[in-house]
Amino acid sequence: MTDYSQLATAVASTLSADAFLGDSANVKTIETHKRGFSIQDNRDSLFFGDVDLPAIAVVPNSEPKESALTTTREQVDSVKAQVVAVSRDRDAQAGLDAHYQIVQHIETILEKQRSSTDHLGLDAFVRQVATEHESFKKGEFYYFVSTTSALIELTVTF
Repeated sequence: MTDYSQLATAVASTLSADAFLGDSANVKTIETHKRGFSIQDNRDSLFFGDVDLPAIAVVPNSEPKESALTTTREQVDSVKAQVVAVSRDRDAQAGLDAHYQIVQHIETILEKQRSSTDHLGLDAFVRQVATEHESFKKGEFYYFVSTTSALIELTVTF
């Protein structure tokens, strides 16, 4: 059985270990769950507040997993995890440039986790990485939200 909490911690730790993402001047918050942030509705008590931004949320089980038995006591789980980056800025272009820098680091770090020398620990490797972006303006700020999906292959022994 997949330990999603352990997987989320492994992804968050890998991201936090990066010199750029681990620097609070670049990313203030890295969490191992999605708060259900609703930037459009500030009444939601679980949203990423402006003081938390830029922020990253790791969602270890964003879609149903697939499993394949490889030996009598081992199975390979394919788990789709998401890394959601949220940032804001008063200037649209400066904010977008800064946000894309965060996303570039997330993608680069996840892409590196493909081999036995660079992996997420837990006998977990990243197989695919893809990112979707959205942005919108609320009041005087532009908000940028990127969702990077990673297909993670995790070997589980039982």
